[in-house]
Amino acid sequence: AGHGRKWFDRASLKDALSRPHVGWLLLTVFLTTFAFSQFESTLSLLTARLGLSDKYNFYVFAYIGFILTLAQGLLVRRLIPRLGEFRMALVGVVLMTAGLALIGVSSGQTSLALLYAVLPVTVIGFSATTPSLQSLLSLNTPEDKQGGVLGVGQSMSSLARILGPLLGLSLQDYGIAWPYWAAAGLMAVCVLLVCGLRNATPARDVPAAADAVIG
Repeated sequence: AGHGRKWFDRASLKDALSRPHVGWLLLTVFLTTFAFSQFESTLSLLTARLGLSDKYNFYVFAYIGFILTLAQGLLVRRLIPRLGEFRMALVGVVLMTAGLALIGVSSGQTSLALLYAVLPVTVIGFSATTPSLQSLLSLNTPEDKQGGVLGVGQSMSSLARILGPLLGLSLQDYGIAWPYWAAAGLMAVCVLLVCGLRNATPARDVPAAADAVIG
């Protein structure tokens, strides 16, 4: 009594890693969140170099928030039941890879118009990837262990959100496009990881897992 919930439960991590596919899923969760956090944390620096004021930076992030909400609330929620978690995750990581690479290109071209055009690719990709991976974690874990495994997944995401900006901001010192090229490289690894999860969807269905993450 009196003890709070641990931020990182070693027993749950050990249990998660002992299960087929779950370790690779957790790694993919970490890398996708890490890459997206690099993008988020450096975007305001990129737009500042492209000539945007703080006021217009707010509009950029509002634009991203609108796309994220629209993608999660309408597009992803409708497509997961049709495509399945594996295909949706694969579509998501491919879009993130392409989107982050295109942001790298747009930063090199110093083109705001191109940046606005390619931002939705990354954001929609992340919107598709996150609930799909969380649902796959749930599908590959017995019901009585799902809380612990999903908790480990959340801890991995939290850790990635701490470490991603550190690397992204450090890479900015070498060039404006470096964080996005590095993030695209990480996402290319995630494409390979997700391809290896083709058989990671059991016959049973747990739609509540995806709904919980999306909603």
